[in-house]
Amino acid sequence: MDFFQHQTQARRRTLLLALYFLLALAGVTAAVNLVTVVLVRLLLPGLASAPWLGSGPFWWVSLSTLSIMAYGSLRKAWQLRGGATALTALLSAREVDADAGDQPLRRLRNVTEEMAIASGLPVPRLFVLDSETGINAFVAGARPDQALLVVTRGALEQLSREELQGVVAHEFSHILNGDMRLNLQLMTALSGILAVGKVGEFLLQPISRRHRYQPLFFTGGVLMMTVGYAGLFFGRLIKAAISRQREHLADACAVQFTRQSEGLAGALIKIRNGGGSLLHSLYAEDISHMGFAETVSVHLRALLSSHPPLEQRLRALGPDWNARARVRARRAPRASQHIGFLDDANLGYARSLVASIPGPLRQALAGNEGAETILYALALGPRPVPPALAGGKRGEWIQQVRQLGTRLRLPLLDLALPTLARQPLARRQAIIDQLLGIARQRGNRDLLCWALCALARTRLLPAKRLPEPALHRFGAVAADLQVVFSALAWAADSARHTAVTLFQQATRGLLPAGRQLLPPDRCTPERMNHSVARLNRLTPPLKSAVIDTAADLILADGRIQVAETELLRALCALLDSPMPPLFRRTR
Repeated sequence: MDFFQHQTQARRRTLLLALYFLLALAGVTAAVNLVTVVLVRLLLPGLASAPWLGSGPFWWVSLSTLSIMAYGSLRKAWQLRGGATALTALLSAREVDADAGDQPLRRLRNVTEEMAIASGLPVPRLFVLDSETGINAFVAGARPDQALLVVTRGALEQLSREELQGVVAHEFSHILNGDMRLNLQLMTALSGILAVGKVGEFLLQPISRRHRYQPLFFTGGVLMMTVGYAGLFFGRLIKAAISRQREHLADACAVQFTRQSEGLAGALIKIRNGGGSLLHSLYAEDISHMGFAETVSVHLRALLSSHPPLEQRLRALGPDWNARARVRARRAPRASQHIGFLDDANLGYARSLVASIPGPLRQALAGNEGAETILYALALGPRPVPPALAGGKRGEWIQQVRQLGTRLRLPLLDLALPTLARQPLARRQAIIDQLLGIARQRGNRDLLCWALCALARTRLLPAKRLPEPALHRFGAVAADLQVVFSALAWAADSARHTAVTLFQQATRGLLPAGRQLLPPDRCTPERMNHSVARLNRLTPPLKSAVIDTAADLILADGRIQVAETELLRALCALLDSPMPPLFRRTR
């Protein structure tokens, strides 16, 4: 659909609004008459047999109701006679100066100017709602060259530049699609529908001069308030009927403008995961159809919400965004946030690890025979030592490795592999074959042993080229995720009922429905190797979600054991995502 088609569709929506408004007028008028009939027949039984429809009181009640609604619309139109600027005055929005020194405001201006130049539109006037901490924004104006953009302080402070650009692009699409004029018309029309309820609120106020007629005013106020809620229902129904498709279209246009969905999706995720979008203003209901996201909380959201659900909007941007949203919802730092992170604590810990390696073992790591023997010792773990490795220096090296404990298995591997990498290819292949033989003897149940062997194979027999991040959906690697997460669930807890529960809780959102925990005999080293190689081709944002879920599975018991930590670090290394030895639990 091109620009002119969007404009034509906007005019059709204006006609649709007029039709809905007439239906709402008829509905509210009928409701007032119905409640009046009930009230009259309860208070004046003598008139119960008199016909109501077409009678004098019927016309008086109908005319009064229509007059109240007309007054409400005219009053709102008078308030907005100054156009969009009058709306900013009602909301107490502050205009952003061209030379604003506030860094978030400068970023907003830069992003808006870039979007205006790219779209060929005039730069809109910028306003900020300083008292609003939620993430929201809207545009208003009768014409594109009179547009203004209003952004909440929460959006400026919580969104990154990329996310703010996605929100601004969404609002620019409303300008291009001709939605602004309709928004003001909708605001004026709905004020008339809501006016009946406002009259009811006024009648219920305790004014002293009404004491003689208090029962009458109270009854009338309750009546008008009841109908006012009906009017509110009709108003929200009209907003929902007109607004939802426009929001989907604006999201699609924003992605088209920015050439990526990460910014817009990131803003929606921050709203979903705690930032919120609700406004505290008295006029939040009036502008609920204009915001980037919901401005007020409503019941019966599926029917009355002026915006599509956030999950639905995220799903439209890509099938994996809801899963990413759930992963980012964790309150504590995620395990993936420690990837590639180097600090004094980890440097000090690494220094202590290296210092704890005995001198003879350090010398052995520098030689081919010593490095190879230490590699076999790491794969053997506590199993009996084969006769070929039990005697002489080899036996001594293996005993020294076993005395060092679990925490040095991965560091020793890191120190041994560079020495062995200088060996001829045939010798390196023979070493890998020996490691695989040891793993098979252990029954393929030690996941850390598998990870160490896989790391050795990856570094001693490197691929001809690095894997490219060509997979952009979790659905493309669902079977691979199932294999890896099943193996980790069994490693974390060998009891079937707890492993099943753990698997279901940790993988919710990443795996499609129907993917269940696999039995241990289906998580073979061959399948693990294939699956990890596939997962290594995921894009970085998806790979981080995989690592976070793996951390949840490995550390599910709440106790950070060295073997579990080293397993997670080995898995991260296989995914080309180096994890430091010290990190906090993800939850």
